[in-house]
Order: sequence, then C-alpha cells, then structure tokens
Amino acid sequence: MSDFVALIVLFVLITIAVRGSAEEENRLKSLSVAWLIFLLITFPTLNTEWARMTSELVDDETNSHYGLPDIWEGNQVVCFHFPEDHSPDGYQGARYHIDSDGTQFMTDSDWNQTGACIGGFSGFENGLNLMDEAVATSGGDFAYNATQFTFGMMINSIAGVDPCDVSACTDASGAWWGLFHNGKLATAGIGDLTLESDSVITWSIVTW
Repeated sequence: MSDFVALIVLFVLITIAVRGSAEEENRLKSLSVAWLIFLLITFPTLNTEWARMTSELVDDETNSHYGLPDIWEGNQVVCFHFPEDHSPDGYQGARYHIDSDGTQFMTDSDWNQTGACIGGFSGFENGLNLMDEAVATSGGDFAYNATQFTFGMMINSIAGVDPCDVSACTDASGAWWGLFHNGKLATAGIGDLTLESDSVITWSIVTW
C-alpha cells in the first residue's frame, strides 16, 4: 500500500511540475506525454499493488493454499505459526502475509494461530533454500537456530521460540518444531525436502 500511495504522490507532483513549466497552449499535450510515460514506467508496480489490494483469502479447505492470499496460488509459500502467547514482536493477534519483495499486505485475525506466511516465490526445488529466502525476506524476523545431525537438520528455535518454552519437555512429554508440506507432516527434513512449484511449507509447534 505504501508503494501505491508513493506513486500517487509522484503522479500529482509530476502533474504540478509540468503544468507550471509548460506554456498554456502546450500544457495539455505536455501533461498527456508525462502521464503516458509515468504509466508505462510504473505499470508493473501499479499492477502488483492493485493485485495486493484486491486479493482475497483462498477458502477451499482442500487447497494447500487454504487461508492464503489468492495471488499466491501456484507459487511457493513458507508459514511460521506460533501459539498466541509466544508470538514474535509485531506478529501478535493474527497471521500476517508478506509478499516475496518484503511487503506486508494482508492480515488474517481469524486464523487459529499467530505468526506470518511469506509467499509468492517460485523456482525453488529444496525446502531449506526456500526457507532461507523467506527468512531473509522477513528481514530476519524468523531467523532459526538448528543442529545438523548425520540424519539431517533439527530446528531448535524459530524467532527465538523454543518448543520446550511453550510446552514442558520431560521424560513423559515434549514438543518440537514440526514441518508440514502442503498440509501434511513432512516425510523428509527441511534440508532434504523436495518441493513442488506450488509447495506450502509450514512450521508449527507439535507436542506429545
């Protein structure tokens, strides 16, 4: 939305500048040329911003993109879910949606968990590579700590949240960061996860 507002302001400034500098008999022609150049240059940005502003959440529960902005359908997404009282700063009370350029453009306060989904990616074949790109896009808000074992990588914490801080880890109970791929518990670790063109990766704390 901020980019859209900035473009409107730029459009107004260009109009004022051209009107003030052009002679009266050439003013309309000069304005028309300026507006045309402006639209040609900014069309991709205007198109993206309009798509974000008019986007709706996918309401088909059989769709792996259920609950996500419809402009992400066909693209790859990474979601980080937290219990309400353990959300990172700035992500409380709702699930936030961040586009692949880092723009936060939609909030879902009705979702049953808090956190964020970062999407609109394409071309990633490996889960870890996609996750790292999502973390970078968030500005590091969902940075993770992990331990590499011979059998694969184990995520210890995401955004500073350790599962054992959410649910007590004892001899009789425990918790871990569960990895879900397209709504189902993944059968491979994040480093070995093979992606589809529209994969949705979700991290959520699982207890036992």
